[in-house]
Amino acid sequence: MRYAAYVRISSEEQIGNFSIDAQKRAIEAWVVANGGVLAQVYVDEGHSGRTADRPAFKRLRRDARRRKFDAIIVHKFDRFARNRTDALAIKSLLRHDYGIKVFSVSEPSEDSDGPMGALIEGIMESVADWYSQNLAAETAKGKKERSHQGKHNNRAPFGLKKNKDMILIPDVNELPGLILAFESYATNKYSDRDIAHLLNEKGYRSKTGRRFSKDTVRSMLQNRTYLGKIKYQKYNSRKDGSRSYEAPVEWFDGQHDAVISEELFDKCMEVRASRRVHRQATKRLNPYLLRDIAYCYRCCSNPPQEKTFRYYGKMRGQSQWHGEHRYYRCRASDLGYKCEQKGVPVEVLDQQIVTILMNLKPPKNWRKGITKAMGELLGEQSLEERLQEIRDIINRMDKRWDNGFIIDEREYMEQRIKLQMELEQLNPIPENDLEQAADLLENFKAHWDRLEGDEDGRHDLVNLIVERAYVYDEKIVALTLRSNYHLVLNHKTNGPTYFEVDPLYAHGSDGDRTRDLRLDRPTC
Repeated sequence: MRYAAYVRISSEEQIGNFSIDAQKRAIEAWVVANGGVLAQVYVDEGHSGRTADRPAFKRLRRDARRRKFDAIIVHKFDRFARNRTDALAIKSLLRHDYGIKVFSVSEPSEDSDGPMGALIEGIMESVADWYSQNLAAETAKGKKERSHQGKHNNRAPFGLKKNKDMILIPDVNELPGLILAFESYATNKYSDRDIAHLLNEKGYRSKTGRRFSKDTVRSMLQNRTYLGKIKYQKYNSRKDGSRSYEAPVEWFDGQHDAVISEELFDKCMEVRASRRVHRQATKRLNPYLLRDIAYCYRCCSNPPQEKTFRYYGKMRGQSQWHGEHRYYRCRASDLGYKCEQKGVPVEVLDQQIVTILMNLKPPKNWRKGITKAMGELLGEQSLEERLQEIRDIINRMDKRWDNGFIIDEREYMEQRIKLQMELEQLNPIPENDLEQAADLLENFKAHWDRLEGDEDGRHDLVNLIVERAYVYDEKIVALTLRSNYHLVLNHKTNGPTYFEVDPLYAHGSDGDRTRDLRLDRPTC
């Protein structure tokens, strides 16, 4: 059997007490005693078990998916994860999806000791989880004490770095960009978005390696760390595990020197306050027919490699002159990216979507088409068996995605969408729902006219049918439909709910200009 060893030590642990070499020696002896071959050793040094974002750990999971070994061996199971939920998720991924056995040198396991090993394995996971939570509490105490001493706890902000004594000092490569940002904003000629573009054009990147966005600039220009201060905020978690920022913020005198003068900092704050005072809110909410539906085709077809935004490509409804001019605009520039998509007047896209939906008509034999497609999709398997199988796979995938155990985002999204679509298509949709879908498509114009003057009602009507409308220049070029309408229209049942829009009826006489557009399926 080919074994892969995973070895980890965190920055909090004593290296002499639980060293990398000690773990390796114990693992090598165990593999030899069990007649196996140690094919690969993955080492993470200085990485906490409370996160799955560890370089060697990610390579381990990638190689496991490619079946480069038959089993994984660790010194103790807490090397995988301190969090019990994470530990269960990664072991489930390895054992049930990849067919990889999981062993421990010093602890019983499900693969080595059967049901009793599984019981003890679960107990040890609970112990590791308690240890992690207790350690987090002690670490929080230490961080507050460091703040009292004037030492920065987290990653140094843009323009600064830490010396060997962990004190903030200027970063000569970034400081000119920081000063440029403050001085430019103080002139009241630049917005946060303008500053982000300015920094990006000059080649600067944030501490995370990403392009600057207006949000990162806004936060940077209000950071009192540049005045020689140290920030402390207690770490609190929400129910979903994400951090809550509701705890009060405390500022202490830092051991580092100020890199921005108080005069310049205060000037920037005055400019921000003046912009906030003179911004007038729209008198009433502009409902926007395609809100949460319109997506930029360019961005969704070519998302950036480092994309971390869940709804990258979504277009936002905006207005000028107190709502007199309304349009849909791609959010790429807000996030620090460039996109050639221009803002499109609301009436242009709204008219197109209405025209498209008025021309979508269900075939007369739509019921027969659904029955035939369902039979092709199921084969010999019963409906309930396949539904449960898909739900189990989706639950496992989502748990691993939420905990950061899946490396390839694009592959995950493709598999997840494919499974979800199949689930939607197989779910026994009530006959009434299908009848309603057929009626809305057949009589869309009547329903639309009935809601005249009710913009929210018309939005809800479109949202019943359309999940996404992809925009290229001033054209809607493709749609993703809700499952009921997808089925009633007899689209390919085991394919995604996506189709290209016929330019002739979507765009009238100007439709010919879209014929040269090559449509690749959006990936986001």
